[in-house]
Amino acid sequence: MSLADLFHNRAVADQLTALLAGGKLVHAFLFIGGKDSRLQIGKELAKAILCESPAQGDSCGACVSCRKFDHGNHEDFLYLDLETAPGNAKTQIGVDAVELLQEQLKLKPFGARHAVLIEEAHLLNTAAQNKLLKTLEEPAGDSVIILLAEKKDALLPTVLSRCSTYYLEDEQTQPDEEMLALAKSFLAVCADSPLFYRRRDCIKPLLDEKGKPREKAAEFLQTLELLLREALLLPYGAQRSSLTRDWTAFERIREKMDQQAIARAVEAAEEAGRCIRLGYNTGYTLKQLCLSL
Repeated sequence: MSLADLFHNRAVADQLTALLAGGKLVHAFLFIGGKDSRLQIGKELAKAILCESPAQGDSCGACVSCRKFDHGNHEDFLYLDLETAPGNAKTQIGVDAVELLQEQLKLKPFGARHAVLIEEAHLLNTAAQNKLLKTLEEPAGDSVIILLAEKKDALLPTVLSRCSTYYLEDEQTQPDEEMLALAKSFLAVCADSPLFYRRRDCIKPLLDEKGKPREKAAEFLQTLELLLREALLLPYGAQRSSLTRDWTAFERIREKMDQQAIARAVEAAEEAGRCIRLGYNTGYTLKQLCLSL
């Protein structure tokens, strides 16, 4: 995987990609969120930081560094959590763990730098956090420290002030394949034809839905918005996410719908989703979407 493959927290992933591409990495990152979300984005950032030939601000997936990372044996990737911390206490991460980490960082990396991932940073006790301060501010060499935490309240203000902080949303499931195919077909029709009836006919399965029309419509609109946001934010030539990688019409749609048109489409999908949540008539809302795209 890579940052481009992340389905959820796309906005955060895009910001990280821009930092990597611009060579503007900070010494320390802090990601606040659920365990799955923070681990996923923290590991993909670490992989991209260590990559020998980053493509457009992301890991290439093919170099020796990326292959080592994927196999879990990268010498320059340092990982710390409650389970791996030294000592017998298993309710907090103590100062001994931080001291050991600092000794490891004094060693010359095999590549350009070390990438450190501290999971469950909210379990660092006060002494450990204070011990970590200088490392966060001036890590050895060109190292980058990544903290992952469930909440920021357990972290000292002095730790927070030394980190670039990102808040993550809880992980969501990948869109249903049938709904993803429908959203792709609908976007292709919208790009090719301004005719209302062609757009309406494309989403006829939703308009004819008798079982759970509101739930189906909400899922369709969420999927549509994800596709549109990638079309709007992804730089041309950059690696696509798993949602659009094999979609041959993706670039054609971006050519036929300029940035302003795609931005308007995002707003239209957001508004339709809001109307569905407020209880508006499903058929009417979807037909209005067809008119506004």
